[in-house]
Amino acid sequence: MFENFKTTIPSKKNVFAAEDINVFDREFYIVLTLLAISSFLIYILTRYIFFQTNNLVDYNVFLLIRQMTNPTVVKIARLVTILGTGNFLIPAYILVLTYLSKQNYALLVYKIFTAAFGGLLLGWLLKWIFHRSRPLEHLVSGAGGYSFPSGHALGGFIFCGIIIYLIWKLKFSYFVRWVCTVIFSILGFSIGMSRIYLHVHYATDVLGGLLIAIWWLLLIHIVFKVFFKNSNNTVKDKLKAYQAL
Repeated sequence: MFENFKTTIPSKKNVFAAEDINVFDREFYIVLTLLAISSFLIYILTRYIFFQTNNLVDYNVFLLIRQMTNPTVVKIARLVTILGTGNFLIPAYILVLTYLSKQNYALLVYKIFTAAFGGLLLGWLLKWIFHRSRPLEHLVSGAGGYSFPSGHALGGFIFCGIIIYLIWKLKFSYFVRWVCTVIFSILGFSIGMSRIYLHVHYATDVLGGLLIAIWWLLLIHIVFKVFFKNSNNTVKDKLKAYQAL
């Protein structure tokens, strides 16, 4: 419901402009700073991956995981990794967007769709740019294409980030907010770990997926904050104020 609302009654126009926000507020600069930090970390990570002769991080992580590999955990990892695929994410996004649409949160619908679909395209583009080969000896079938960044991790982190954002944006109780934040943070982390455990991605692929997901969500937030700066009020709130005059 975050959309510009126009009225044809001159005497009440001020209702719909009462809460226009200043784009360049403290939140804007905090998000911009985090965007710069995440950009720098992505730069450092990619230089480490593609210019470092001996990648000790990925080697040591695989060495550690190999010691913990057993059939039961492999089965669990195969189930968890599905949560980073379109089989789960597409229906989940449809449910989220349908709910937001029914509640008339138009701008949030556009924002979430842009973040989700754009994140998918971004992952494909980066895989094509970096051309990193996958690890060998996969413990799950169907893993193809390039390795960096992990598409499952990127998609999972973006989805979990979106849900956490919505939980805080839609003004649930603090208890619900923090419980959901913990749950979806663990979910995103589990999806990423499942890709490493199943030997279809390096640890740095998953770390790259996390950093790129953070970078992408911050970028989308800034873009929508700048271009929809006067869309702070919901239509319902504006109608209530209008009717109260």
